[in-house]
Amino acid sequence: MIRTRTRTVTTIVFAAVLAAALAGCGGSGTATPSPSTPSPTKSATPTPTPTPALVPTDTAAPANLPTDCNTLATPEVRQAAIGDLTLQSDGVGFIRPVPANATLVLGCDWIVGDSTGMLLLISTAAPADVAAAVTTLPGLGYECGVSDDFGADFCQLAGGGPDTEEMIVARDGMWIYLSTSNRNGRAFLSDIASGIWG
Repeated sequence: MIRTRTRTVTTIVFAAVLAAALAGCGGSGTATPSPSTPSPTKSATPTPTPTPALVPTDTAAPANLPTDCNTLATPEVRQAAIGDLTLQSDGVGFIRPVPANATLVLGCDWIVGDSTGMLLLISTAAPADVAAAVTTLPGLGYECGVSDDFGADFCQLAGGGPDTEEMIVARDGMWIYLSTSNRNGRAFLSDIASGIWG
């Protein structure tokens, strides 16, 4: 009888200790909800960065570029200017005033005898480079102005002889250089310019 009572008391004590331990762990005994996994938030769609508008670049205006030394100007004017001259070269290698970054489009070097001839160099460049080059010409001895005949900047430089001169017509990204020796080339140059710009 004593053993049974001792076992019962032990069981009761054990149960009480266990209950106390469980009560200490569980707090109030109500289950604490586990923190819920947050639902993924929708990321904001990035606002596209506005692309700056393209600034138009300085480009040469459309022009009727001549491509053949033998078809420049009208037949009558060409005959009077160079009809008796012989085409010697394409003008490559001649050092003459020219805008920065210019491209030679057409070069014609006509000559007859020892001292008569014409050199024509037609180049293209950015209009800003053409305009800048014109401003340097007075420092090289050229007289410049706007010509009604060409509707463009016109610069001329008297040469060493009575019939020797250099002329430059600059407009819309175009640069026309003509030097003459013992030959008047003004009508020829005017006709070429008219053919390019109309």
